Amino acid sequence: MKLTTTKKALVKSTRASVTRQAVAICALTMACTPVFAQKGFDFGLKGNIQTTSLINSNDQAAGTELDYKNYTTMALGVSAGYSFNNHTGVEINILSSKQGQGYVGETSQINGNSGLILSGLFASFALAQGIPFTGNYTARITTNVIKVPILFRYTGNTTKKVYFSSFIGPQINILSKVKFTINDQDVSFSGSGNKPEDLYKKTTFDVAFGFGAGFNLSKNINLSVHLRLDYGLGDMEDKSFIPSGASDKFWPAGRASTHNATGGGLISLNYKLIKKAPAAATKTTPAAKPVAAPVKTKK
Repeated sequence: MKLTTTKKALVKSTRASVTRQAVAICALTMACTPVFAQKGFDFGLKGNIQTTSLINSNDQAAGTELDYKNYTTMALGVSAGYSFNNHTGVEINILSSKQGQGYVGETSQINGNSGLILSGLFASFALAQGIPFTGNYTARITTNVIKVPILFRYTGNTTKKVYFSSFIGPQINILSKVKFTINDQDVSFSGSGNKPEDLYKKTTFDVAFGFGAGFNLSKNINLSVHLRLDYGLGDMEDKSFIPSGASDKFWPAGRASTHNATGGGLISLNYKLIKKAPAAATKTTPAAKPVAAPVKTKK
């Protein structure tokens, strides 16, 4: 009788011990499982529908002889980036951007005081090339620019399905082409020894920034939508330019600086090369060895 009771107690104690050990092992295993952070390179395609402006205080104050008109264009390009973790990274873009400014005005308001305003320039171009220039007129300056922004990006947790996304950084602008249009007729510089690009600096610098949302379409494919803005830090007009055969500078002394500005919706499709790096394992105190309960025996 004593032997049977002792045997049952030992079996019961052993089962309890095994159960406690299994729980301890599971807890230790879960605690030591590495937490993976998304880091690595990504490459993408970008498209930007934007409104562009050439901001100049003389032109803005001109009144009805020169009013600004909205000018909507597109920019397309590619990107390459690197994520340090789930929240921070860097990125470089190469964007081909068509931008500039549209204008409308009344020729009757142009006078001798219009030398610092683009309306006076449009009037001289029209007169030299026989472009009708009476009553109300329209004009446009179109620039083709290669933009190279170098961006720091900060996001919400990129492992989530949807997350916050933002970026900011300097941007290099490389001017490739300029065109003047008056009343839907292109202004020709042929035979003058000059090009319209000569009137502007070949390289300028902007600050670019944006914010929006990212969407993980799959493990490696990501779509993001941002409100993107950039603004020129310096004068884009080359105030030192002297036309061929002339002795005076093209731009009149006293004309204010002209700053490029764009703003619009940026859509990006990216492919991520994810490198998973395990974070440091959580240290845990080993579970104490279970002690068998004493076995009571009948005397």
